[in-house]
Parts: sequence; C-alpha cells; structure tokens
Amino acid sequence: MNQGVVFSPNFKFSYDLTPKATGGLEYYGSVCPVTGFDAVSQQQHQIFPAVDLNIAPKWEINFGLDVGLTGASDYLIAKMILGYRFNF
Repeated sequence: MNQGVVFSPNFKFSYDLTPKATGGLEYYGSVCPVTGFDAVSQQQHQIFPAVDLNIAPKWEINFGLDVGLTGASDYLIAKMILGYRFNF
C-alpha cells in the first residue's frame, strides 16, 4: 500500500572499540504517514546490533543482525553496507 510521505525515525549509538572497529545499536522505525500515527501493531520498529570496520582509509564495512520489535516488523534481517569515502 502506498502511504505517501511517512515519519520514519532512525538513529545510531556507537562506541569506538579500537581504531578500526566500532560497535553499536541502530534503530529503524516506520510509525505513520505524516497525517496521523498508525496503531502500534502496524508500526515497524527494528534494532540492529551493528559493527563498523574501517578496513582502509577510504573503505568501511557496516554489518548487523536485526531484531524486529513489533508484529509488523520483519522478524530477522541481516544487513551489510560497503562504504567508500569521497574527497571533494
């Protein structure tokens, strides 16, 4: 179903474990169209324990395993992001 514009808060808390590794928690949510909040059972709330690895000066890998917190959330998601730092 197309909801148009939605309120989807996301945040990350992390801590540098070593100069090359960071551990943290990432939150992703989808709670409502901007016209009004959905019922809690229809909202999506997910927590990812995640690790960032700075594998080279310009390269980073982020990976995590999701835990869905509501019935509308996916039960389990594995994610990986490969990042490259650009210099302008």
